Amino acid sequence: AEYPLLVRALANIVLCHVPGEGVWFTTMEQGHFLVEGTGSELARAFVDQLLPVATARLVIDNDFRPDLEPDLWDGDEITAEIRQAGQRLDKLGLLPNPFPIEDVLSERDLRHVKRLYGIGGLSYGNLSQRKDETRFWMSASGVDKSKLDQPGRDILLVSDYDAENGRIVLSVPPGVEPRRVSVDAIEHWMIYQENPDAGAILHVHAWVEGIDSTQLVFPCGSEQLASAVADLVRKDADPARAIVGLRNHGITAVGESLTEILDRIEPKVLRQVPMSG
Repeated sequence: AEYPLLVRALANIVLCHVPGEGVWFTTMEQGHFLVEGTGSELARAFVDQLLPVATARLVIDNDFRPDLEPDLWDGDEITAEIRQAGQRLDKLGLLPNPFPIEDVLSERDLRHVKRLYGIGGLSYGNLSQRKDETRFWMSASGVDKSKLDQPGRDILLVSDYDAENGRIVLSVPPGVEPRRVSVDAIEHWMIYQENPDAGAILHVHAWVEGIDSTQLVFPCGSEQLASAVADLVRKDADPARAIVGLRNHGITAVGESLTEILDRIEPKVLRQVPMSG
């Protein structure tokens, strides 16, 4: 019931105070959890949860540069594997249907949301695979991950990160109207930069038992969430094959390739993400 309110309010979090129980948080990622307590105890716990979210720095702007090599305009073997991995995720039931935002907002409000947030739609999960030492291909934002058909539009080459301006740099072919890359590109960038042996990264809204997870619910696309996830990967016994949790949200898995990651997680992945306060 709270998620439609969040969308209508153009907010990234909705808070519901239940006297004698605490405050329920609902996030854009459809995560929800209860901060329990009363009086000053609840106030302190509430601020501890809200402040990191309110002060997070988002890295969701893109710098599109039409400098993609001509021999990559139609993609390569990596984009083909990303496309196949997206189709496999769909068959495994790991691509939940996007929230039916058209049922909540009027056509006018929907145009406003898309313009305000620079999105083409809502979708969940993302996947990437390393191209070379510094670059990686990654799924676009707001696309059906089972239909990643056009490189340069549905799958984008991340070539750099402009830290000063908080922008992900994308190499795109000329004459193609690209979509934005997934908001989690900054997270993937950090992991690839720190782990030369990491060949691919998969993020899905599912869970694996027994994994370490982030402790605070930072917004997707924020430097803080990216740093928290990269830190967990760094601390893993085998960072190049790590599976870490994003609290109340999902998992990020690192591996040799997307095929290798899916082969490894398929037997143990849980489609329901546990929620905790």
